[in-house]
Amino acid sequence: MMVPRSSYRSVAHIRRVLMLLAAMLALFALPVADLSAELVAKPGAEKDTKCLKCHSKNKTKSLADGGEMSLFVPLSEYTSSAHSKEGCVSCHKLIANKKHPAKKYRIEISSQRDYSVERNEVCRDCHEEKYAQYEGSIHATLVSHGNRSAPVCSDCHSAHAVEPMTVYTPVTGLPCKNCHEDVFDVYSLSVHGEARKNGNVIREAHIQAPICIDCHGAHEVSSLASKSKLRSICLDCHDGARLAHEQWLPNAGRHLEIVSCAACHAPLVERRIDLELHDDLAGTSQETAENQTHAQLRQKLRSKDVAGESLDPAEFSELMNGKASEGQAGNVSLRVHMEATSGVDAHRLADKFQAIRACDSCHEKGAEVFQNVTVSITSEDGRRQHYAADKEILDSLGSLESVNNFYTIGGTRIPLLDALVVLSLFAGIAVPVGHYGLGRILRKKAAKENKNV
Repeated sequence: MMVPRSSYRSVAHIRRVLMLLAAMLALFALPVADLSAELVAKPGAEKDTKCLKCHSKNKTKSLADGGEMSLFVPLSEYTSSAHSKEGCVSCHKLIANKKHPAKKYRIEISSQRDYSVERNEVCRDCHEEKYAQYEGSIHATLVSHGNRSAPVCSDCHSAHAVEPMTVYTPVTGLPCKNCHEDVFDVYSLSVHGEARKNGNVIREAHIQAPICIDCHGAHEVSSLASKSKLRSICLDCHDGARLAHEQWLPNAGRHLEIVSCAACHAPLVERRIDLELHDDLAGTSQETAENQTHAQLRQKLRSKDVAGESLDPAEFSELMNGKASEGQAGNVSLRVHMEATSGVDAHRLADKFQAIRACDSCHEKGAEVFQNVTVSITSEDGRRQHYAADKEILDSLGSLESVNNFYTIGGTRIPLLDALVVLSLFAGIAVPVGHYGLGRILRKKAAKENKNV
């Protein structure tokens, strides 16, 4: 009996289909086999294998803002990360077992950035101490004030490729360089950056040249807006600097208090005189200070800045007299600093042999640094904001409180104060001399009258 030729073709077709299906099954099975091999010794490996079976592919999720969020998790990065032993569901508790991917448990995400900020709380579960430090940082403050670019944990540490501390190499500038590349580039060329790159160790093995976290902190990141804080950080390493300055610098203590380190040790940068509006109530009742005075001062300064105008002496006196606070008593005092004009330039430090040592660079008529005057105040997000001011405000009555801690007769080139000081000195000398002279005249007159009697 002969089998029809069409039957042979049908069998061959079925065979080809079966071979194609077998190949496809093998293709899909390969990632699972690879995942199992890499996760075999890890707790929760079976669950992670299920997760990564899908998340090792280039899938995305549609977001409410119209964007697409990648769901891809690089296998090699995850398995070598510090978190690989924890398992996926340790962080993604809502996406586990039967809850995923059922539609009724589908998570709606407004935007990728909102998701990152929301998920940041998960880090607290295991890293409570570090998270508490982060909450007090300038980064967390910026996030809380809606800054879209301010970092959360995953921005610095990555979400799925968290590196252990043993492989962290700070000399690369990462992760700080991701946001502060301009600062790190300047730092790299500074005396600190060059020393760090060359493996320099200062004073044998005790102190290395500083990197970002040595001054700013790793998790408790500070902007170092407070000049006293910055000075103390410098002196922590350069503990002999105060004594060294006293050997040649007149009134060294006052200079170290008023003049920032970068103002002399970054000799090529532009400098300014900054009058810092300091909140006197910050240590006792920050909320009261914010409501009564500080917020209104900021509003006044911003209105001038938006208009492209600098603060003139009359307006400055008005601020300091509390008139801008609608008659309320002022809670603000002034602190004066000489500093580098920009935060980037403050990192442009040279070695000590290039530091400015000439007195006339500041103490001469028309000194450049006294032509550049700003008024600064702490903004709502914790950063210090600087506003342009007329240089004449240093002569105004409103600024007398600020200059009394750095004024030197004839040295700071403030004519009004020079005249007042000369008058004060003259009065201080004239009163006792006049009193003594008048006493002698009266005594002689009395003696003469007694003699005539």
